[in-house]
Amino acid sequence: MKFTELPRIGLVALAVSVSAPVLADQSMNYNYIEGSYIDTEIDNGLDVDGDGFGLSGSVELGSNYFLTASYSAQEFDFGVDLDQKSIGFGGFMGLSDSVDLVGSINYVDAEIDTRFGSADDSGFGLGVGLRARVAPNVELEGGINYVDLDESGDDTSLALGGRYYLTEAFALGAGVSFGDDVTSWNLGARFEF
Repeated sequence: MKFTELPRIGLVALAVSVSAPVLADQSMNYNYIEGSYIDTEIDNGLDVDGDGFGLSGSVELGSNYFLTASYSAQEFDFGVDLDQKSIGFGGFMGLSDSVDLVGSINYVDAEIDTRFGSADDSGFGLGVGLRARVAPNVELEGGINYVDLDESGDDTSLALGGRYYLTEAFALGAGVSFGDDVTSWNLGARFEF
């Protein structure tokens, strides 16, 4: 892997992580904290794999708006570490009693560390998706996310996920995201307040 390819890896992995805060609001509650295990496969001719953890949260600002933030850290093949942060603002609109249209805009920051040095990049992310309560304890979500970093370029990804509520405030979930060169999946637990 060439050092010049590392910003592209960061961009692709960042697109995956930004999708979580955009779609991460469940049971039509926009107040939560969530931890997750993340596994990412990047296929840009080198087949690079990585895994790590993520932490995200959201706080409702009142009727139809929320603040969101996330952090993730992943270790990839070839001694590459990727830390990603985002903070943003979003809104939601009920399409029915059980379906919300959700959108957000985020400031994103990525830092890649290797044996040969490090690189930082930042930019913005946009996302739009749907959340649907399909059963009393089951929520499904899906959306499209776009990330544009200053030096690494842009990427678009599709995210799909779901959660099962064990209690009114605690859920276990899983998700997958597909971009041009990356596939990522996650397993997580969420607590709503």
